[in-house]
Amino acid sequence: MGRGPCGRVRSVRAGHESERHVRDRTVGRRRFLAWAAGLAAGGVAAGCSAPAAAPGPQATPPLRLPAPEIWPPAEPAPQITPENTPTTITELVYSEFRQASVGLTVTYPSGVTNTENLPMVLSLHGRDGPVPTATPFGTLAAMESEYQAGTIPAFGFVSVDGGYNAYWNNGSLNGELMSMIQDEIPRWLLERGLGEAGTGLPYACVGLSTGGFGAACYAIERNRRGIPLEAVGLLAPALMTDWKEVEVRQAFPSEQVWRSHDPLLRLDELGDVPVAVWIGDKDHFFDGTMQLVAGHENTPVVTILPGAHDGSVFDATGLEAVHFLSRDKPVEG
Repeated sequence: MGRGPCGRVRSVRAGHESERHVRDRTVGRRRFLAWAAGLAAGGVAAGCSAPAAAPGPQATPPLRLPAPEIWPPAEPAPQITPENTPTTITELVYSEFRQASVGLTVTYPSGVTNTENLPMVLSLHGRDGPVPTATPFGTLAAMESEYQAGTIPAFGFVSVDGGYNAYWNNGSLNGELMSMIQDEIPRWLLERGLGEAGTGLPYACVGLSTGGFGAACYAIERNRRGIPLEAVGLLAPALMTDWKEVEVRQAFPSEQVWRSHDPLLRLDELGDVPVAVWIGDKDHFFDGTMQLVAGHENTPVVTILPGAHDGSVFDATGLEAVHFLSRDKPVEG
């Protein structure tokens, strides 16, 4: 990340740094809070001061930070075409934790011929389910094109149908979703020769919207089990700070249950896993997302794009996402 006018933090997009990698960016909680505090105290230059925000009425007020300057994507998002379509395999598997047959989808670059122990990223879909795809098209296209260009290593995405309005928690109307992704995903991958050798575990997780909520929770559970993820990507995560906002979504039966799952109240359990965040400046989950950025020590990528909670943001993050998720994997020569 770098600094724009008035000292505001901006995001440098992957693909436009000297090495086309994001591994050297280290903007974390301390620098982010220092920047926010500087602006809130009166600005770093004339005309750059931010008005103080009055605390909200909710029981746990969100951390309100001055919005960074918004920097649009430096290049158009990749599009799925016949030339950059990855290999996609979807099949039905039976989930004991959902008590139903569910769709399991595996996607990896079309040029990969040996998939034995292929590193896998768990991709958690948003509220409306995995159709047409759990992973945004822009991310899939970027994985294919960047692999073909030799700039990222081979890896794949695995997704499973968690049903409508999935926040990926146990005790949901759709079943025991966290148990499904914790215990059944590795078994299904192992049966197909994918994932970590001997276990089938995904090495990373990415989630969109309600899937972002689930990805943060999954990262916490993996850390609690002593098998932390190597990377977590949160794309417009559905992180809320007010029970009234949560209640209307009918995903949790009570405020107490929601708070018991809320990753914002369990950030200390994330450990040191690197978390990347992408969100639109007009997204209604912006406040909660910035609270995560401020509260977690290791957020090497924080990209704020112009837009709301929609595809204009979701599909604009693909290049940065695939470089972040694969940054510690060797590229075959």
